[in-house]
Amino acid sequence: GVVIGVIVGFAVKLLAVYCQQEIIGRFLGTSVAIRRTVGVDQVPTRAIEQILIQPGLSLAKVGVLCGGPDWPVSVLTGILRLPPLQMQLGTLPCIF
Repeated sequence: GVVIGVIVGFAVKLLAVYCQQEIIGRFLGTSVAIRRTVGVDQVPTRAIEQILIQPGLSLAKVGVLCGGPDWPVSVLTGILRLPPLQMQLGTLPCIF
């Protein structure tokens, strides 16, 4: 029962990350309201952006994807047009 709950919960998290990135970030990311909610003009968000735009999966990027606030980080990855598969792979360590 617990294992199934963990698997289902993790699958829902990955689906949410994908939908937030692709639907909200990529397609609605030009909206001023969405950009304001994410805080694209704020210093912490700009710092996260600098980490996320680095090529590959660094420890810092995985740390942001796993430890950062889910919604703003996922939407920011869509606004930045980052590859969804790489963002999903960077989110995988959350299971541990």
